[in-house]
Amino acid sequence: MKDIAIIGTGFSAATIGYFLKNDLDFYEKSRGVGGRCSTRRVDNVGLFDHGLQYIKSENNEFKKFLGDHTVWQGNFKIFQNDQLKDDLNKERIINENGNNLLVKNLFKNKKVFVNKELKSLEKKNDYFLLNFKDNTQENYKTVIITAPYQQAYNLTKQFTENYFLKLNYNMQPNLTLMVAFNKSLNLNISAISFENDDVLGFAANENTKKKSLINKDLELWTIQSSLKYAIKNIYEYRNNKPSLIHEMLRSFSVKLKIDIKKDNIHYSDIHGWLYAYSTNSQTSDCSWNLDNANCYWNKDLRLGICGDWFSGGNAESAFANAKQLAKLI
Repeated sequence: MKDIAIIGTGFSAATIGYFLKNDLDFYEKSRGVGGRCSTRRVDNVGLFDHGLQYIKSENNEFKKFLGDHTVWQGNFKIFQNDQLKDDLNKERIINENGNNLLVKNLFKNKKVFVNKELKSLEKKNDYFLLNFKDNTQENYKTVIITAPYQQAYNLTKQFTENYFLKLNYNMQPNLTLMVAFNKSLNLNISAISFENDDVLGFAANENTKKKSLINKDLELWTIQSSLKYAIKNIYEYRNNKPSLIHEMLRSFSVKLKIDIKKDNIHYSDIHGWLYAYSTNSQTSDCSWNLDNANCYWNKDLRLGICGDWFSGGNAESAFANAKQLAKLI
């Protein structure tokens, strides 16, 4: 009988692996670890951090947990009331070789099974039967779910429905545009946060993050949508990529008063995140108190659930919530 199965390979799962010394098996439905801490590699173009953009934290324990990282240096702005203002927020933690490595490095020497999506859980006498979508099965004494809220609920509702009904969580989407320009936009800006905009949420100049893994002849930008725009377009975005790319770039160019010509676009694509963040936590800043951690643990079933969406809505809260769960197991 195997000991502990952990579903997901984001920050929450990595934290469980960091604090527990048990025999752990990690299962990831995608082809690689990281969850929403994702980096897109495009041949002959470079890397786009199309998930997590950066981490803000002043907690030394969390920074030690992260391991190899650097501070993103640059010129940061806020677009508010049709004006660019300086963003004097706290330091921004990144990995200059791609933010996916912030998580990937934490899974070194761990047993990780990729392309393994959990379909259902069945509770037997003293173990769980895990049914995967590839028609394989595994038995474990303990199961930890670190998936986004809706997926966690769907997998565990037969055991936890009353608990989840009280929480009233709701995950929200995001659309992320990745674009490489043949010529620089000459903005001299590292990143822009757009406040209360109908289309845009955040934009990052990837060249200011990554020192060695970008084609130096190109300028790469990752542009994330506003919540309003994502809700409107998330379910049909795959069929409407050209028009969405055009709309987001037009909005970007108008606000920054620049001219983006079609022949200056070397590469573009758009990715949709159906479960990007939770509405109850997305407005929380990263000074969120680690003592506010939250998770679910049923010691009789030996079933646990954790994630950033319980409280905080960021990587630091994922760490704190999972740390709390690890103490209970």
